[in-house]
Amino acid sequence: MPVPAGFVFNPSDQDLLWYYLAPKVLGRRIPDKAAVKETDIYHVDPDRLTINTRSSDGKWDYFFVRRDLSEKSRRTPNGFWKEVGEVESINAVFLGGIIGFKRSFVFVEGTEDDPGAITRWEMAEYRLNQERHLLRNDDNPERNNYVACRVYLENEPISECTVDSACRQDAEEEEDDDDNENTEVDSSGVRK
Repeated sequence: MPVPAGFVFNPSDQDLLWYYLAPKVLGRRIPDKAAVKETDIYHVDPDRLTINTRSSDGKWDYFFVRRDLSEKSRRTPNGFWKEVGEVESINAVFLGGIIGFKRSFVFVEGTEDDPGAITRWEMAEYRLNQERHLLRNDDNPERNNYVACRVYLENEPISECTVDSACRQDAEEEEDDDDNENTEVDSSGVRK
């Protein structure tokens, strides 16, 4: 089915869980199969993923991943996804409670033992609340291992500054500029 001109697929967290992940887990029809691709993103570095051009800037996409939920590691060939922040609960008023959970990650080059640079790649991983019978597949429990992931390239570049002399120097220059703005100058151009 062709995508209408100007269409951007950007569902809310609730919509992604209710209209896409829940049907995937329960083996039901998904509204737009092309919107969320099934790919094992943990076997591919994020810069090698085919990003969908239906996003507003072509820099994010949604994926279904069937993973071992007991495994904590999210390693790729050249790096790993590092969890950041707290796990968020996603509520749905129409169901009267929590329908799923969202975790945030950043992609780090290297290994957990020898991490390298944090990249601009980020990911949100969504899973259903398996305690809700309505959101669990009891007939085919293997399907309960599906998660939905939103992988995207953060727009803001990561600061190259660490606590080193270059950053301190920049801060000192800014302070000097502030001091100069507050200095009075007489008619001969001499600072008072």
